[in-house]
Amino acid sequence: MKSAGIAIVATLVCAADMAVSATAAPRWISGGAAAPEDPAPILAKEFCLDAKPAQAVFTVAVAGWCEVYVNGEKAGRDVLSPVVCQPDRRTSSLSLDVTNMLRTGTNTLEVWLGNGWQNSFTADPWGFAAAPWIGAPRICGELVCDGRALFATDGEWLAYDSPIVFNSLRNGECYDARKEGERANERPATVEKYGTGAFVSPEDALPCREGETFEPKSVVERLLYGPDIHIYDFGANIAGWCEIEVEGEAGAKVKLDYDESVNSRGLLRSDNRRLYIKAGEKRPISHDEYILAGRPGGEKWHPRFTYHGFRYVQVDIRGNARLKSIRARFVHSAFGRAGTLETSDATFAALQAATERSYLSNFVGIPTDCPHREKNGWTGDAQLAMETGLWNFDAKDSYVHFLRMMLDAQRPNGAVPCILPCTPKFGYFWGSGPAYDAVLFEIPWQIYRFYGDDAPAREAYDAMKRYLAYMSAQADEDGLYAYGLGDWSNWYKDMPGTPVRLTDSAYVYQFNRRLAFWAERFGEAEYAADCTAAAERIKVAFNKAFYRGDGLYGEGRLTELAAPLYFKGLCADGEEEKVAKRLALAVRANAHEAHFGILGAKWTPRVLADYGYADDAFKMFVQPNMPGWAYNLQFGDGTLRESWDGVDSHNHIMFGDLSAWAYEYAAGIVPLEPGFSKIAFRPHVLEGIDSFIATHKTPSGEIRAGWRRVDGNVEYICETPEGIEVVK
Repeated sequence: MKSAGIAIVATLVCAADMAVSATAAPRWISGGAAAPEDPAPILAKEFCLDAKPAQAVFTVAVAGWCEVYVNGEKAGRDVLSPVVCQPDRRTSSLSLDVTNMLRTGTNTLEVWLGNGWQNSFTADPWGFAAAPWIGAPRICGELVCDGRALFATDGEWLAYDSPIVFNSLRNGECYDARKEGERANERPATVEKYGTGAFVSPEDALPCREGETFEPKSVVERLLYGPDIHIYDFGANIAGWCEIEVEGEAGAKVKLDYDESVNSRGLLRSDNRRLYIKAGEKRPISHDEYILAGRPGGEKWHPRFTYHGFRYVQVDIRGNARLKSIRARFVHSAFGRAGTLETSDATFAALQAATERSYLSNFVGIPTDCPHREKNGWTGDAQLAMETGLWNFDAKDSYVHFLRMMLDAQRPNGAVPCILPCTPKFGYFWGSGPAYDAVLFEIPWQIYRFYGDDAPAREAYDAMKRYLAYMSAQADEDGLYAYGLGDWSNWYKDMPGTPVRLTDSAYVYQFNRRLAFWAERFGEAEYAADCTAAAERIKVAFNKAFYRGDGLYGEGRLTELAAPLYFKGLCADGEEEKVAKRLALAVRANAHEAHFGILGAKWTPRVLADYGYADDAFKMFVQPNMPGWAYNLQFGDGTLRESWDGVDSHNHIMFGDLSAWAYEYAAGIVPLEPGFSKIAFRPHVLEGIDSFIATHKTPSGEIRAGWRRVDGNVEYICETPEGIEVVK
């Protein structure tokens, strides 16, 4: 039903763009021009039914965010819907079953429209305010009852202003409850010619929904500013919004300012969230407002068309009103659980919880870098955290969606951007680079590895080939590569970071090997041989440039030593044990501190465990000093941070591979064949730890594996469903 309805819309959208008038084809419609201070529009259709249909589906393509109401009742539980695509190339359509919401006689269907990414007008460094698609949010769709199109979007629909008098992806939302039911500024809907070149396809990402609720842990009255200003600490850094219940007179206002930290005086810090987003004269950053209707007994509200990254909320009440309650709602993609980790080590358990919260906070429809400051889909963060995501959550569909965004954004010459969605102003030739572009290869590979599904690889195959052709022109005279961010957020004390030339070249080596695998699988043996040969040439050049002998790569930084071992086959032949030993000794010499950036943070612990130094890897995770993962646990945010010293964002996922490490190394679940049809059980019993047990849902059923100490002995656990072969 869903696909069929969307196929109809996709066909009729084309008809609308061709200005076919003698047809009932749906047209793109909006509420008119969308200036920053314009209220969010409601597009509405009244219709009569002689009898209730057995089945009714409203299928609608949406440029922006929407909520659909039938006879005043919201259709579905999704929020911030649909998930953003690359807006100049693709628009998602939703199919909503509204059967039980209809009634005999007069019915009203309303679509509330929010700006979302479609009309992100706030000044920023990335160019969204001048993006080619920017403009009024719009829809195109039809209501189908019992297989017959009852009506479609057209100029006969009405538009009127909603009580949402302002909404912005990054600034926030203002809601004037006095305007409820007014149908203010009623007018005919504007018929739009949707000419950006985007096509319509079914919503393929998991939707966003409200999840966990957090009550305030503490509240501080800010007498410095007046008796009605309070700062609430929810004790957790999350993505989402506050839900308030307030009572008072009409026109009183509740102002909410969100932040993830406070300064030494207990006031919102604000400098981090304002780092890139420029506040307008009228609308601050991360700011919501609610204007009371004055209903007896109180009124409840939360925003619809924005979200924030926060731990603290400052509440400023203007006028005669009182706050009855305030709660923080965690908003993220509605993933099902795929795995669990249990360990006797309290520090690692806290890190696992922080990793999960950081991952969900940074997956509000698409994988992002942080939920407060940018909300951008940085591809490097996405590829580094993907394994952690798939071990813990069933995120397959959302990664396929993100992959399609990458395919849509790829330029004809093969170049890909470092953020998604991207604009012509930002994303290519700077932050991009092999360490970030790797998401083009990583998503198909990991979905094949975890689910046994090669469809994403087939879909991305030509794009991967174009990318490698593009990269061939980027090689230097030695056949190596150097551009992009590399081992970002590194910590090397007085030394410079690992050369980008080393990390980039290692990734391009891997890309060629991955593409050789796919080419062989897809029947292109000659191309596979070309990729294998290219990988071998990079290996030779890499070792000539960076290997110093006796296990030493480069200057002996941790990332330099880990890279040739992490990328299988890249190390100088026969030198692997020497390099691994040198890496372990360097880690110990640094007191197990994290002297690397986001790439070394993934590679180093894995390589240590691969070569018999799992205890050293684990000590890196749990040692309490800075730089290190456990250092930032002391601040109580319950999330991972952007930098080892904790001064930047407090909610980043790019250091989050420790969770995937625990599943594969500590608990010992190693997939050997696609979809876990064959696994190795290779647990690492860690010094001083009493237990490490993991579960993971595979396509064949749940695996439970790990170990625990019982009466001085180690008891191993390996339980698998039928259809999984275990190698011990």
